[in-house]
Amino acid sequence: MKTITVTAKSGKTRLLINEKLENFYKYCNVDETIIIIDKNIARLYGDSFKDFKTIIIDASEKNKNIETIANIYEKLLEFSCDRHSFIVGIGGGVVTDITGFVASTFLRGIRYAFVPTTLLSQVDAAIGGKNGVNFMGIKNIIGTFSQPDFVIFDVDTLKTLDIKEFISGIGEIIKCSIISGKEFFNLLSDNLYNIISKFKEHCLLENVPVYNGLENLLYYFIEESLKIKADIVEKDEKEAGLRKVLNLGHTLAHAIEITENIPHGAAVIKGTKFASDFSTKEGFLDIEENRKITSLLELTGVSLSLGIKTDRDKIKEALFHDKKKKGDTIDFVFIKNIGSVFISNIKIEKIMEAIDDMCINR
Repeated sequence: MKTITVTAKSGKTRLLINEKLENFYKYCNVDETIIIIDKNIARLYGDSFKDFKTIIIDASEKNKNIETIANIYEKLLEFSCDRHSFIVGIGGGVVTDITGFVASTFLRGIRYAFVPTTLLSQVDAAIGGKNGVNFMGIKNIIGTFSQPDFVIFDVDTLKTLDIKEFISGIGEIIKCSIISGKEFFNLLSDNLYNIISKFKEHCLLENVPVYNGLENLLYYFIEESLKIKADIVEKDEKEAGLRKVLNLGHTLAHAIEITENIPHGAAVIKGTKFASDFSTKEGFLDIEENRKITSLLELTGVSLSLGIKTDRDKIKEALFHDKKKKGDTIDFVFIKNIGSVFISNIKIEKIMEAIDDMCINR
């Protein structure tokens, strides 16, 4: 097991890499701990926490709302929770978002931790202290910044994912590789096809050579993604400046996710393709670098076209509801080259013009 410590203004988080889900009890007191868990994870791993008070939820995006939060508050009151209580969220990104929000607001804040069980939540949602819920169809519009005590990363839990969920996490790893630089990007480009193939063959974690002291390349890509995000969060926890680069591909992705009803990571892949093309259109990214990024994105099997289902008006409406917008402008992450991205505040209408120029809805 390897530990990375993230030190932010709101607290410290220990990232416990290659720790096992069933060992989470070592890090908390059974009498004080309440578990919030996805119903599918409870079915798979229920024996690991049968001695704990448990709140089982249907962790779908449509349920990441105030009503679900209120129901959990009621359960916490039934359990007579106080400020010494400890909450552990076990599941994907919806569970970690809900758990972080509940723990940050109940009794003005109690301690909490995560055991993310999807690739997307391991490389994105469970790290950094951003906890949000949806309201009136607007993604993560209500939320908090606070750090969990610890996060356990058990790659064995990924064996239960379907291919769409796995690819969703790959989208965030690709984003990190573009931010990080050519070494990470090239290594991912050279090996992503094999990693996805092994996942489809159900042998992702078996018979893979040791890489850089880790059991296989997937561990390495997860760890590198964690390091990139942890470093940025330490420097800018509340997204005042630098942390905004982590929104690469996300400005359009959040709109696509809503309008096309596809997984978050798949929307990020589409949004990253748009960011790459938009960057080239604006003269920031040369065509060869764009081609390399496109080739890597294509390995996921996700269609990079926004498609005929995309509704221009709904995309515009989603952009105007985005947390990053300021009046009629929004912060957009452009790519200068692999390993160099920058933020520019541009008019939303300019994004819509770029969408029209790229024949999205024709």
